[in-house]
Amino acid sequence: MLTYQALIGKLDAQVDGLLPRQVLDRSRPDYGGFLSEGIAGGTNIGTVSLLGYAYLLEGCRYYRSGEILERILAGAKFGRHIRRPSGRFDLITTNFDSAPDTGFQVQTISPVVKAARRAAADGDAGAGEIAKALGEIVRTAVPGMTTGGFHTPNHRWVLVSALSQARTLFPDVDVMGTIDAYLAETVDINADGEYTERSTGVYNAVCNRSLRIAAAELGRPELLAPVRKNLELSYHLLHADGAVVTSISRRQDRGQDVVPVGLADSYYTLARMDRNGFYAAVADWLFGLQPGGLPWTLHAFLEHPEWREDDLAREPLPDSYSKVYATSGLWRVRRGKMSATAASGITAPFSLRHGQADLCAVKLCASYFAISQFCGEDLRAEDGKVRLTHPGRGRHHNGPVYYQPVGEPVDQQRWQETRMQRDVYVLPPLEIGLTVAEVKDGFDLQIATSKGLDGIPFQIACDFGPGGELDFDSGVVPGVAGQTAFLKSGYAVYHVGNDAVSIGPGAHAHRMWHMRGSEGASDAFRVLITRVTPVDRVLEIRYGAWSPVTGGIQESR
Repeated sequence: MLTYQALIGKLDAQVDGLLPRQVLDRSRPDYGGFLSEGIAGGTNIGTVSLLGYAYLLEGCRYYRSGEILERILAGAKFGRHIRRPSGRFDLITTNFDSAPDTGFQVQTISPVVKAARRAAADGDAGAGEIAKALGEIVRTAVPGMTTGGFHTPNHRWVLVSALSQARTLFPDVDVMGTIDAYLAETVDINADGEYTERSTGVYNAVCNRSLRIAAAELGRPELLAPVRKNLELSYHLLHADGAVVTSISRRQDRGQDVVPVGLADSYYTLARMDRNGFYAAVADWLFGLQPGGLPWTLHAFLEHPEWREDDLAREPLPDSYSKVYATSGLWRVRRGKMSATAASGITAPFSLRHGQADLCAVKLCASYFAISQFCGEDLRAEDGKVRLTHPGRGRHHNGPVYYQPVGEPVDQQRWQETRMQRDVYVLPPLEIGLTVAEVKDGFDLQIATSKGLDGIPFQIACDFGPGGELDFDSGVVPGVAGQTAFLKSGYAVYHVGNDAVSIGPGAHAHRMWHMRGSEGASDAFRVLITRVTPVDRVLEIRYGAWSPVTGGIQESR
């Protein structure tokens, strides 16, 4: 469970690992900084917050430690040395003199300043030094945060929360004009609870945390409404092992295997605020799978000491459901240890995970003018099925084209400009339809082409997470990343441990190992089923327990 007592032990261990990274040689210019990849960058001033939690929280081995106090003050001194004249910090991997990255740091150290002020009022002189040293960094950063702007959608809410925290600590700072300007844009969440970046592994947590902090500091509880919507959606995007669907992300977490423990602090905080046993159970589950998320998983207990004794009853977590999120173009199905996703807007329109057996993508493609890698434009649900369609349009025209001569000189500089002025000979687009239906212990994927031309090579690529074995009628092959097998006929079963997924029937109309216009799968084991257009067939996908006796999936009872 995510409890104060469990977190304090994790805090001790994390501080133990952090201390050797701090530079304590006063003759060095990076004195007080924390080395990461051989360098102490400006944004690791936020690392000091972890030491602040350790100093301030009772039960921690470093509670009111003189050594930790000196290290915090050294870290603050480094922060004053490394910051830009604007008061902003660099994210040395990419962003310099960066307001949003400064916002992340202010967001992290402000709770320490607030708690240190409370401790100082109770007579802890060391806490007073912490509040003064870190508070100066917060206050000095305010002008730079108000004028420095942002890059990505989540940065707006990071800046709003950081500025609202600064305003609480220093009521005289002039920040409300900037805060109101950002909030006037309205929170970028859709009806399903999905933020613009769709970043299930990273930035959903950032948005939720930032909005709930701003809600508290500004006294605007309406900012919690999008947080609740996203937390509801996020649970239904979790697999049975706690990993989250990342194939839909528009950020760097896309395709990664992530247990989103970064969501735990918002689940837990809202659980306590709303007396919501479901949220609390999700927080417990995520933390149990990946204990950590510090210091944010301790934030609720730093802000609310009364929560350190947990009397909130938990609710059972549902593990069987079918949810359509029409606005987001998502269908999520969970049946115990199996979960499946159908999605529009991405080139992996279907995926399924059953325990350790991961069919991470079913991809459809034709070698038709490099515009036929399937990406469903929308998702429509009807009669327990969902349907997606790839329209087969080109980048500039409604279908594949050949260009006509213009009858005048065309030099290199005018090539692109002239291209769009040319008459064109148009071929019909190749439309691809995909209908997904849940059946007993699996799914049927109806795949059909229309329009286009006959005789076009077509493939169904089933990409599996590596590490298993593929059994079929006359052979067995290991599931090695970057390798490809053809399923010529019949059915094949991919199994990892006792978990298995079967696909079929196979077909072998061509032997294109890397069909032009199709996406590769260097990090997956690919099984290809090949046809030529017109295509109208069902791909049967089933899941269950692997039986080495029968060489197939054991029938469920």
